[in-house]
Amino acid sequence: MQPDILFARQPILNNAQQVFAYELLFRSGEVNQAEFLDGDVATRSVLLSAFADNSAPQLLNGKPGLLNIRLSMAANLPDFAVEFLFVEILESEHHLKKLDHEIALLKRRGFRVALDDFEMKNYRPELIDSVDIVKLDVIEMSEDELVDAVALLKQHDVMLLAEKVETHEMFYLCKELKFDLFQGYYFCRPEAVTGHVLNANRKALFDLLVILYKPEEDASVIAEIIKRDTVLSYKLLKLVNSSFYRRATTVDSIDHAVVLLGMQRIRSWATLVCLGQLNDKSEELQTISFLRATMCESLGKMIDPELAPKCFSVGMLSSLDAWFDQPLEILLEKLPLSSELQKALVDYDGVLGILLVTSLYYIHSQWHQIPLKQILDLGLSLSDITRAYEQSIIKTDEMTSMMKEG
Repeated sequence: MQPDILFARQPILNNAQQVFAYELLFRSGEVNQAEFLDGDVATRSVLLSAFADNSAPQLLNGKPGLLNIRLSMAANLPDFAVEFLFVEILESEHHLKKLDHEIALLKRRGFRVALDDFEMKNYRPELIDSVDIVKLDVIEMSEDELVDAVALLKQHDVMLLAEKVETHEMFYLCKELKFDLFQGYYFCRPEAVTGHVLNANRKALFDLLVILYKPEEDASVIAEIIKRDTVLSYKLLKLVNSSFYRRATTVDSIDHAVVLLGMQRIRSWATLVCLGQLNDKSEELQTISFLRATMCESLGKMIDPELAPKCFSVGMLSSLDAWFDQPLEILLEKLPLSSELQKALVDYDGVLGILLVTSLYYIHSQWHQIPLKQILDLGLSLSDITRAYEQSIIKTDEMTSMMKEG
């Protein structure tokens, strides 16, 4: 993908909280200034360059992609994109007389079609019957409006997608209303619980993390702690012998793995595996947690390779609140972390904090919020950030596939 193009993918989950597809977001960005050129949302140069080097399909990990376009762009879509692309028609064009004709042309070519941010004032039975997905912006609708809209749209053979689902309460409402798909980062947020008491399963895992992060523990003690957990031991050995490290010889003991990876790295990997055992959470939460960690790590390597392990830890720990359904500040009070990590996680302070908040904003495609001046002061550019994101997606998809096989 061209270096001046910002790219992000947003997961779209089904009722089982598994990834059904990703929305593809592209913007062209000026590398040396805090300016992002939206243009036609996906301008011709951005769209064609993204598909020309075939990077978009690779970064979808075998899932379909939804892409916002204007009708004037429809004819420029390359034919090979039919295999993986849903064409998402912008809400500003849902009223146009030529819409039915353009959708028919897209369907004739084999494209699947979605209506983005659909407003019920544009409802026509023949329009709904011609598309595959209708997206409703749940933030912009009252509960009564949402109920009425779903009741009417459910009369058609079309998938309903709830967009901008940012809380668990909204997810449960939309699920009760029989939405088929959900888009938003509700799964990255803690769920409201009574009090601050962890259940037995989560408490056991959190207690293990407390021990792992004690600064006074040496490598032999950490190895013994890990060896007590069969699943943790197996998956850590699988990771250390995976393509991430490409070792000439097999590592067949936890003691050897701890020595090779170092304390910071082994703690981070153990955290990842432990969190994955909380099976009441969406699989995508583990994916996002690892994506944060690898993106922070990639950015850290560009500044100083010795900074990378700490960056990985910061990215991984930043999602603890969603895993344990408690405020991050409360969880961090119980973890024996260095003040550097604490400040980065709570206040986004220091180099680690800057790289963490940059990763968070980029992953959520909130590109205008990236602290660009601070990033430039660290010797990084928007091109570097995009490259780190793309590399991290590939590593994350490889890792999650491997963890599932385990």
